[in-house]
Amino acid sequence: MSVKKAKYHLLDVFTNKKFGGNQLAIFEDATEIPSEMFQNIARELNLSETVFLFRKNTAGRYPMRIFTPVKELPTAGHPSIGTAYFLAQDFPKEDGLITITLSQNIGPIEVKIKMSKKGPLMATMYQVRPHFGGILDNRSEIAELFHLTVSDLMDYPIQEVSCGVPYIIVPVKTLENIQNLTFNTQVWEKLKSILKDHSVYVFTPQGLLPNSDLHGRMFAPEIGITEDPATGSANGPLACYLFKYDIKKGPLTSEQGFEMNRPSILHLEIESEKEIIKKVKVGGQAVFVGQGQFIID
Repeated sequence: MSVKKAKYHLLDVFTNKKFGGNQLAIFEDATEIPSEMFQNIARELNLSETVFLFRKNTAGRYPMRIFTPVKELPTAGHPSIGTAYFLAQDFPKEDGLITITLSQNIGPIEVKIKMSKKGPLMATMYQVRPHFGGILDNRSEIAELFHLTVSDLMDYPIQEVSCGVPYIIVPVKTLENIQNLTFNTQVWEKLKSILKDHSVYVFTPQGLLPNSDLHGRMFAPEIGITEDPATGSANGPLACYLFKYDIKKGPLTSEQGFEMNRPSILHLEIESEKEIIKKVKVGGQAVFVGQGQFIID
């Protein structure tokens, strides 16, 4: 009896250097893998996300499913960017712009890729328009979740924002606050039902690097990610939040993952008409790190 093997590729996303950014495994053809194995495979690899990619469908879209170690996601940022980078390898290596449409659980997600003679240079995903959820008034408890005080928070709301995946956006005054904070799991246990188990994104409108505009950290214990080095699906909502409250506008460079020794850079842009958000764009680079095989019984 022959043993089936499923090939996967390992990429680092939102970086142009190996061992930075956010790790991603992509199974290039998941048709032979029983779908009930997807979650177990993602748990076995234990990366923040694993993608199961299928052959292009008749609509010209690439169906894909995205799993964290503990659950399936409707959409996600670094899997979209990484998968588009992976697929772009098969396109002609010439200067120009190509569009790849990924079919995700949330629906079609468009990714535009700037190409060169060396291959892809930058991928930009178009996220769904934002939904601004509730504003949380338990500011002292949320500050306590990060061993911070209310005076460490900026005078802007703590709010749930979603561009497909909901995040609690927490604005913090200084870079020092962000770098030194630690996540308090006991407070999380107390707060998680109030926060609806949503992931939490803490940011400050200043960067470590000279040309960065933002510095953030993302915590998602409920989906098996203690801290995430680069979160595209959180940076879209973050850009919308910054736009709504007139904190920062225009194309923005966002840093994440520095405290985890996985520096990541995300490029954010909002297109608007008469102060209404029309397009949410999150872009980044990716590098190929390696590949492997999974044995399918």
